[in-house]
Amino acid sequence: MRAALLKGSDAVDAWKEWRSRVDIDDIDHLDPGSYRLLPLLYHNLKSLQTEDPIMMKLKGVYRLTWYKNQMLFHAIADLLRSFQNAGIETMVLKGAALTFLCYKDYGLRPMNDFDVLVHTDQAMPAIRLLQKQGWKPKDFEPHDGYISVSYSHGFEDESGREFDLHWHVFSQCREAHADDDFWEKAVLTKFHDVPTRVLSPTDQLLHICVHGAKWNETPPFRWVADAIMILNNAYNEIDWDRLVVQAEKRHLILPLLDTLHYLRDIFKAPIPPKIIKDLQSIRVSRMERMEYKLAVSPPTKWTAILDLWCQHSRLMGKTNGLHKLMKFPAFLQRIWGISLWKLPYYCFSKMATWQKTSC
Repeated sequence: MRAALLKGSDAVDAWKEWRSRVDIDDIDHLDPGSYRLLPLLYHNLKSLQTEDPIMMKLKGVYRLTWYKNQMLFHAIADLLRSFQNAGIETMVLKGAALTFLCYKDYGLRPMNDFDVLVHTDQAMPAIRLLQKQGWKPKDFEPHDGYISVSYSHGFEDESGREFDLHWHVFSQCREAHADDDFWEKAVLTKFHDVPTRVLSPTDQLLHICVHGAKWNETPPFRWVADAIMILNNAYNEIDWDRLVVQAEKRHLILPLLDTLHYLRDIFKAPIPPKIIKDLQSIRVSRMERMEYKLAVSPPTKWTAILDLWCQHSRLMGKTNGLHKLMKFPAFLQRIWGISLWKLPYYCFSKMATWQKTSC
């Protein structure tokens, strides 16, 4: 990451150190997290006029990324146009938004899927449109009850392309109007000449940091590059006070604080010291601490159940614990799309699957 993101001699020194420790000649056997950074590494080393035989291989990874992203973006532009024609307002999230707004080069950021946000009340029309155009939902077909308690669902077309439809920005914030202020501050833009929206730079930074703090089987190094790109390209547009307010409002203080610390300490990112102090001064509940501990830890059958409980508790708000407990089975029914009598069996089978995954 340092070789891909730093400038001047710091980047060169980091490249030499990493080059001495890793058999990069066998690129295909790099861990997935590192492999995703290779196009950005190539771009940075090229700008520093680095001479190394491996540069041709890095260039090949960059060109392949450019080609795949071009193909993916053209396909998704057609889908966004269909949403527009159907009167469904869209907001492009994550990598796709950052690729054309911050990276400004289709070859620099590999993407496995494409994320688009719609308003909560347009989620079902969007799902029906996706299915009409040949996109099949993963695992099961979303329904109204699922929409009310979840935040996104994955789809796949016959070519194997993946699309994540969101009706909430954050997995932690699933209330009906949780994203109203994101939509209010969203920036109108065009994606391959199709009108759409993207998060404001402030909300974009919050999204990237909070999402990047989660544990992932593939090391999520890429969030660091995304955050640095936002800071490099839109620093003067970031409303730092709004960033703190949004994190406090959504009870996302801990992931934002940790990621900003990391960006500042490791990559010398220009994070205002006042913002760190402001975040540190905000009281964090025991539930938030447990939720964050679960988010950054590898999942097990028990932590998966606790995570579902945290999601349910957020949706229930300040109601008492007994009432939350009584409503928990109904929440699980809607999340999993099953009838009440199937719930015990399905829950045990889920736990067995989580246990195998964690092993």
